[in-house]
Amino acid sequence: MKKIISTLLLFTAVILMNGCTASYQSEFMTPQTYMQNQASILIVTPEIGRYETIEYPSSGTDVASTLAQELGKYSPKIATIPTPVTINDIGDDVLQQYNYVFIPQILHWEDRLTGWSMRPDRIKVRFDIFNNQRQLVNSYMVTGRSAYIVWVSKAPNSLLRKPIRDMLKTFFGQG
Repeated sequence: MKKIISTLLLFTAVILMNGCTASYQSEFMTPQTYMQNQASILIVTPEIGRYETIEYPSSGTDVASTLAQELGKYSPKIATIPTPVTINDIGDDVLQQYNYVFIPQILHWEDRLTGWSMRPDRIKVRFDIFNNQRQLVNSYMVTGRSAYIVWVSKAPNSLLRKPIRDMLKTFFGQG
């Protein structure tokens, strides 16, 4: 009987520990190129994220602002374009003021109210980084999933900070 109870407690602890942590996957989509510290950076706000028919109006701004906050550790000059544009839509005069342009694309954004549904939030964001000659120098994909068991529901944007931080450490040769 003691063995059964011990096994059940161990099994429950393993499930709770695995269910209480968020998970992240990241991958380079292009060969890795290191970026220079103190570079000037332009961020393009991505289109809003969606899940099926649900739109998340603040998701684009959330991605751009989280990226800007984390980039602040590496660059004193960061600007954001508040609307989605492509690299070709940015004028040459604007482009020449910056070393790099970050263009995120939200591929998946899912807010599942995990606290009561026990269904995890999920995100998938691609970051394309261009130089001021419009050449793609890096492309990075971030996928995140919240914990299944949470005490307080959080928005999917809470899944952004760690993978963005890890991405930038790698880009700036610190990871």
